Amino acid sequence: TAAETGSNETTVDATVEGEAIEIAFNVRFLVDVLSVIDTPNVALETTSPSSPGVVRPVGREDFLHVIMPMHLGR
Repeated sequence: TAAETGSNETTVDATVEGEAIEIAFNVRFLVDVLSVIDTPNVALETTSPSSPGVVRPVGREDFLHVIMPMHLGR
């Protein structure tokens, strides 16, 4: 519904490898995956703003989650 929509921009500490890109993800999907990861650091890997992102707990190889980016329309 309209009452549930809006926008938010958040800055987080990160180490970026490669060229910087602007990308957006649905916060509900990010919260869902981050709520089941029990490590303090995660890796979010992608190759372009329109490519899927892969979320992995740093230091663990037994879990990964694929998340699709949102179209920014810019």
